[in-house]
Amino acid sequence: MHRPITVAVFLALVLVVSACSGDDGDVTTTAAAAGTVTTLAPASSGSESGSTATTVAAGGATTTAATDVEALIPEFTILSRTPGDDGDTVVVLLDPESYESLTDIDLQNVISEVVDDFPPVFEAHVIDDEIVAPYISSADVTTDEQQLLDVHYLVRLEEGFRIIYVGPFADTPGTVLGS
Repeated sequence: MHRPITVAVFLALVLVVSACSGDDGDVTTTAAAAGTVTTLAPASSGSESGSTATTVAAGGATTTAATDVEALIPEFTILSRTPGDDGDTVVVLLDPESYESLTDIDLQNVISEVVDDFPPVFEAHVIDDEIVAPYISSADVTTDEQQLLDVHYLVRLEEGFRIIYVGPFADTPGTVLGS
């Protein structure tokens, strides 16, 4: 009868000791009286972060999974900047060589970095091919130009805070910068 409790206490002690073994602090372990608790260690301030998730079940069973998390923002260049009364309008070109895949969160991070690092930004347009830059503000685009926009125009910032996904991300709901 005491053996399961002894094993659970021993496992909890081993987890605490291994978590405090002088490594870089990526492992966070939580023991719970009942249920399961999973904790992912926070990312470090570097551009890459490895982390370990540890799950401790009520019976003392432990599952640990190591993951390699990369928090990279795609590289970009500001192609144009047009001053305005409320802030500037910028066209941002992503470098496709700087990422393997792209998510809406990546795009939101790019917008956030542009707004933070290059104020004042009221409107921003993010593209991944320079060829579509002239078509963004054009009122009369041809069918061929629209097809290029549908592939290479990714997201825009409106009124300094509203993020609207377009092109290949058009099905992603818009969001508010900083939310």
